[in-house]
Amino acid sequence: MRRALLTILGGLAVTYAVLVTWRQNERAAGLDFYIYFVAGQLAGRADVDNIYAPEVQARIGEEYYERAQHSGSELRKYDAQRRRRLDNVSSPFLYSTLRWVSRDYERALTQYHALVMFAFIAGFLLIARVVRLSWASSLFLLAALLLYYRGFEADLRVGNVNSLQLMMIGVALSVPPILAGVVAGMLLCFKPNFMFVPLLIVFARIASRDWKRLRLESAGAVLGGAVAIAIGAVTYGWRVWIQWISAANQFYHRLQTRAERNVTPALPWFQECGEWVGYAIAAALIVIACIAIWIGRRRGEGNVDPLIAGVAILIYLMSANVVWLHYMVLVIPIALALSDWRTTAIVALLALAAIAEEPFEMLIGVPAAPIESMLITPAFVALFICAIWKLASHRDPAALRS
Repeated sequence: MRRALLTILGGLAVTYAVLVTWRQNERAAGLDFYIYFVAGQLAGRADVDNIYAPEVQARIGEEYYERAQHSGSELRKYDAQRRRRLDNVSSPFLYSTLRWVSRDYERALTQYHALVMFAFIAGFLLIARVVRLSWASSLFLLAALLLYYRGFEADLRVGNVNSLQLMMIGVALSVPPILAGVVAGMLLCFKPNFMFVPLLIVFARIASRDWKRLRLESAGAVLGGAVAIAIGAVTYGWRVWIQWISAANQFYHRLQTRAERNVTPALPWFQECGEWVGYAIAAALIVIACIAIWIGRRRGEGNVDPLIAGVAILIYLMSANVVWLHYMVLVIPIALALSDWRTTAIVALLALAAIAEEPFEMLIGVPAAPIESMLITPAFVALFICAIWKLASHRDPAALRS
């Protein structure tokens, strides 16, 4: 009875949080979504040979700016002004999957806000179920994140895709191996910040000699990647993937500052030493993660895939030279994976609270923006240390509780 009552109260808390969050953000402009909206309409245009070409982005940006001025939508005018020159750097598969929205900008933005909200909730609950967090705990934590987690607020307000990634990660962790591989292959083509997850998962399968699962997941990944590549090519032409690689490489070599809300931990090192620092950090963290996976491979039979996936995503966030605030949505898998152990659950909750920023502002009474990297970096380090410890000492939490 007590558990049922807490679950009902948690459901009411989530309902309240959804209503409040929607009311606060339903009219938010879509800085990133505007690009998806425009890029999705460029498929098949005879005057657009390369959606990533600087000339095309400048010309189409002006064209859609003029359309916005005659649209009667203040939101569209506002976003078109901020994106008067497009900044197409996302994958062709990402643009292809978002072509379904309405051609009416305000309606399309509402549709997308609803999708992001749904994806965040679904992704969170799927991962919480995989790590066997109780319904009551899951719902109360979800309500808190909806209300106070600035990473999700940023994702919702700018109309980015990190909540969609969170949902697909939840799906991949919940389905049979071959389907998990399909989802992973498509995720990798959707946005490459997922790149270290397949690497660590493959290493874990090799370490545990789980050859059957490795074969199924690999086959699924090849199939999912092929489908994603085909969808992007059919939409924009077969050369589009080569064109995207060039554009993505140019974007990666940009180095946005703290003033632009780039919260990557190693930014001062990038500015001082160059981009090679990111490769060195990633390589070092991957080696540490692989050692921990190898040590812990025979210590238990519980599902460590959420922990491995969370570590892989965290490695990207700790080593990339550009990390936006909405990327903090992708910290949730590692925090949930760690919540399954009493000894690390507190660290995970404190890390989420620091990354959320709003609890800090409520306690201290000053904006977090000037020092947000000082909140986020220690949280990343604490989560990584806890995750490596648990991977190396891998034991099934369910067995410990029984």
